Amino acid sequence: MGKRILITGGSGFIGSRLVSAWRLVGHDISVLTRQPGKVRQRWPGITAVDDFNELEGRFDWVVNLAGEGIADQRWSEERKAILRASRIALTEDLVAWAKRTHQHFEVVVSGSAIGYYGGKHGKAGEVWLDEQSDNGRDFAARLCRDWELAAQPLTAYCKRLVIARTGVVLGAEGGMMKRLWLPFRMGMGGQIGDGSQYLAWIHIDDYCRAIHGLLDGQLPLSGVVNMTAPEPVTNTDFTHSLAAALGRLALLPMPTPMVKLLFGEMSTLLLDGQRVAPVVLKQAGFEWQFRQIDSALGNLALERQHEAHAA
Repeated sequence: MGKRILITGGSGFIGSRLVSAWRLVGHDISVLTRQPGKVRQRWPGITAVDDFNELEGRFDWVVNLAGEGIADQRWSEERKAILRASRIALTEDLVAWAKRTHQHFEVVVSGSAIGYYGGKHGKAGEVWLDEQSDNGRDFAARLCRDWELAAQPLTAYCKRLVIARTGVVLGAEGGMMKRLWLPFRMGMGGQIGDGSQYLAWIHIDDYCRAIHGLLDGQLPLSGVVNMTAPEPVTNTDFTHSLAAALGRLALLPMPTPMVKLLFGEMSTLLLDGQRVAPVVLKQAGFEWQFRQIDSALGNLALERQHEAHAA
């Protein structure tokens, strides 16, 4: 029997993958989006709205992923306000709507990110971080903390609330990889800074499988869940793996001073990684299809190649 699902951020890189999968199994899907017309055009029959007040009836599952891309622009004060509003204010609106309409969801999965833990831990960022690790102090850490706090009142309106602290999601057609294919294919890729910073990543297929499991009860979890693969890698290792997957060399590193000059405060996202362990997913018995970066990037490179030939 299909579920009534509400997703915020349903037209983005991850959300669109989830919506497409849900449609195949007959779920009744509503998408909160700034562009409802485009969503309806892409997926005929989908309910798409730009205001919670346009939604009708009760929902079984909620996936709250909406948020402006944190790495899309430099962090001016105006941009920081947009990043906060698109996550925190929207989540507060979700809570208010759930209260007003007397919702009682089976499960809510609300977004966060591994940026919660802040920048480097240890001399070279080698310290392992899990769901019990402390909150960091930089802008991204405070943003994630406040986003999570905004979602906490949803516990009054659902049986289970999951806070998905998401790592870097790797997919062929979106996210970080969308920016890397061309420079690496042209042999212009390279490590960032000294390359020692860790990248806590997850293949989009594994991410979506984990979300499905959290919703349908195969992973009957609540609370914070690190959504990453079990084997994070340094930036140097990632660079070599991506170059190898494309059969190219990576010859153009980006020194730390250049990163700071180009990206300002946002450079912390590139220079200060997190070595994150998905302890809760492991304990729940989740099985990753892509545990190692070589297999993940090899798979995505093939997928990218097939899509290019089909186009």
